[in-house]
Amino acid sequence: MFHARLVQYTLGTGQRLVAEKLTKEFDKESRYLMGFRGNVYFFDDSSGEYRVVNYWDTKQDAEAAHKVISPKLEEVLQKYTNEKPTYRFFEIFDVIDDGDIIASHTITK
Repeated sequence: MFHARLVQYTLGTGQRLVAEKLTKEFDKESRYLMGFRGNVYFFDDSSGEYRVVNYWDTKQDAEAAHKVISPKLEEVLQKYTNEKPTYRFFEIFDVIDDGDIIASHTITK
């Protein structure tokens, strides 16, 4: 079993390059934190909404990463928007549960 942290922020329309820059910057940083498993990014350029899901080994890893990354993200976002990001944490249920995050999304015969 592992955990996820969902972050949603709004930059407004026409901010794709800003979203890409932020994504690259924070992706690199998250990869060095304890318990990191992976990131998935969702871009909706038409609405200017962006999301990231980080996967972590434990709830404690997700919370510790949140304490490191969130203040930095919020500081950078102030340059582009008045809206604060939202955060949610989830426990991940993996049917396969063999530690491979992709295993439950592939078909095996």
